[in-house]
Amino acid sequence: MSDERLPYGKQISPNQISLHLALRLVRDIPGDRDALHREIGDAFFKGRDDKNRRISGMNAFLAMRAYGLVTEDEEYALTTLAEDLLKIEGEQAFHERLGQHILLNLHGLQVVEAVDSLQSRGVKVKVETVAQELTTLGIDPGGDSGENINPLRLWLERAGVFVAGKGQWTIDSAVVKKLTGASTAEISEIVDLNKPQQAFLRALATYTDEKSPVASKVRLLAEVQTPGIRFDTKTFAERVVRRLADDGWIEAEKATPGRGAKSGRVTPTEKFREIISQPLMDTVLEQTHLLDPVSLRRPLRDLLAVVNGEKNETNHARGLALEGVCIQIVRMIGARFLGWRLRSDQTAGAEVDLVAEASNDPYLLIQLQSKASAINGREIIDREVGVAQSLKSNVILFVSAKNVGGAARRAAAAYMQETSLAVLFLDGTDISGGAAAVAAGIAREWGHVRLIKAKRGQERTRAMTT
Repeated sequence: MSDERLPYGKQISPNQISLHLALRLVRDIPGDRDALHREIGDAFFKGRDDKNRRISGMNAFLAMRAYGLVTEDEEYALTTLAEDLLKIEGEQAFHERLGQHILLNLHGLQVVEAVDSLQSRGVKVKVETVAQELTTLGIDPGGDSGENINPLRLWLERAGVFVAGKGQWTIDSAVVKKLTGASTAEISEIVDLNKPQQAFLRALATYTDEKSPVASKVRLLAEVQTPGIRFDTKTFAERVVRRLADDGWIEAEKATPGRGAKSGRVTPTEKFREIISQPLMDTVLEQTHLLDPVSLRRPLRDLLAVVNGEKNETNHARGLALEGVCIQIVRMIGARFLGWRLRSDQTAGAEVDLVAEASNDPYLLIQLQSKASAINGREIIDREVGVAQSLKSNVILFVSAKNVGGAARRAAAAYMQETSLAVLFLDGTDISGGAAAVAAGIAREWGHVRLIKAKRGQERTRAMTT
């Protein structure tokens, strides 16, 4: 689990306290934590005994600190954000400013993304499923029960991000756009860009020297703003500038040809000016987001219909849909999706559909390869085992929309006897049966792995004792 987490939310729900009054208490009772805890407890938790009132007051104080409203100093004080909130006139404006802070700084956008993804895939949205989705992103939602989700959801509901009503998860995309500058669909479009493209957009949003800067100057600023991002100057024009121009974010002037060529100038489009801002791009670049394309966040049965040719789609579309099925399989087995469609520059010359990790004991780095056709020969097994050595994977999962042949299984068994790799297969019957069939298929395959490893262990033991 990473250090990313939803803010601690105990006793800070709008159903429990008046945040405006709680902030005033923090302001008016400086330097005495015990007295402050008692005052908060007496103000909002009158039905509890003295000890529990103080504990509840302390929890509310800690939650305000986790929400970035109280400083971390021993001599506590309101943060600048909290002071600004107290100056706001009108309850709705107060809640919208707090909601904006939650969306951009406290993983609120990821909660919205998770809900939107679940709904798009036809999965029932409840605290437990949102918690699972956030956990696969590496965001701690407050333990397995996701105890920090509901307080955050309720504050976003007060801001209008979620439609009001008990247990409601309906997103008001217009409010998301009002508070962040981008709708849920527009945010997904930005998240679908790769990191260098996102970094370029952020740099352009902060570039104030001229209206249409030279692209290379924006590139250099992006590298300064985003540690770890380095642009390949040979492919920069094609993979960054042209892609962003094709997607309507910028207008790009062609670079001058020949020796001593200069980068062309780039001009933000109306689409860019309407959507892109530094706070939004900071959130996109510096926080974890769902990596799977929006186009593949669909119910499993819809993806399978494309894979099985029921929609008369192209082979390319069928392949993409199968990769979407694999992404959902990753979620079904409780793994965290790390990357999609890794190509030769990341995998020593080969192509990998998906990479995921399961952080339970033991840690597993899972490499997935999918085929819309049958997996019959050993060639694909040989290739993926070679890739696993580069990626340091310890599990390879092959997914076929058809069936798996004997030669492929024999090759996998041979590798498992000689290496620490585990090689698993799911076929069309497994993936067409939904989550229960996938779980049964995975259990079956791990059973095969244990048998093969046990047999090899017995052979080694006999060799050592004879």
